[in-house]
Amino acid sequence: MDKPKVSIIVPTYNSGATLEQCLRSIHHQNYSPIEIILVDNLSIDTTTAIAARYKTKMIQRKSTPASARNMGIANSTGKYIFLVDSDQVLSPSVIEECVEKCGKEGAGMVKVPEVFVGKGFWGSCSAEWKNIYGRVEQKYGATRNILAGDPRFFTKEAIVRAGMFNDGLVWGEDYDLYKRARRMNVRETWVKSELCHYEPTSIRKVLFKSFRYGNTMPTFARRTKQRTLWPMVNHSLLALRELLGEQGKHPAIIVGCAVLFCSKTLVMAIGLMIGSLAH
Repeated sequence: MDKPKVSIIVPTYNSGATLEQCLRSIHHQNYSPIEIILVDNLSIDTTTAIAARYKTKMIQRKSTPASARNMGIANSTGKYIFLVDSDQVLSPSVIEECVEKCGKEGAGMVKVPEVFVGKGFWGSCSAEWKNIYGRVEQKYGATRNILAGDPRFFTKEAIVRAGMFNDGLVWGEDYDLYKRARRMNVRETWVKSELCHYEPTSIRKVLFKSFRYGNTMPTFARRTKQRTLWPMVNHSLLALRELLGEQGKHPAIIVGCAVLFCSKTLVMAIGLMIGSLAH
């Protein structure tokens, strides 16, 4: 009996530094058939040259992450959709496990654990903080008001039925889709296979992302009628408590994570105020 096809959607923009590893990990999967759809936001680096070395379907168009994913889904031919970022590396069995779990459990969406990796001091601190953030979700997700991680693997039918991604969002579009799918009682499940996610190497890039998140929160709240600020604050405070309680961690990393937490909080607050005033 033929196995169902999986369509892998990868939005890109000047992704040359990480795209090669991402595409190589996709081609080393234990599962087939798959198709890779790259939706490129008019990159000017080596992104298109790298993509040309692999068997990919490329769509080049001005886009946001949300609209890029919608374009990829609209052009897909698979039963399943796997949403992958260009700075992620897949473990060899992750697609196979996702398909098996959906088939056995009747699930329409699958959460895949992410392990964050960083180079350099600030990249390592950012990765450590996000890994703690993930552990907090696993520990308190069912009992505390925190932000839950978003599924990356879906049946195409579930995404279409949930209304696809909201093109008007530049932050939180994956969380918004997840909440809509849950309201429709789409069954979710977890797998053990992991994604490796590479963090920015400079503190400037890390803080810019935090500013952008804060700046776009008012748009997210207005368009979705959802409030994410206090769940995010609660999640972060629990992660900070977890960090300070860790044993055997290098003191410099703990201090770096604490400094990064305070800096990201300040920058996000500034972005939030500017975003609120703009509306």
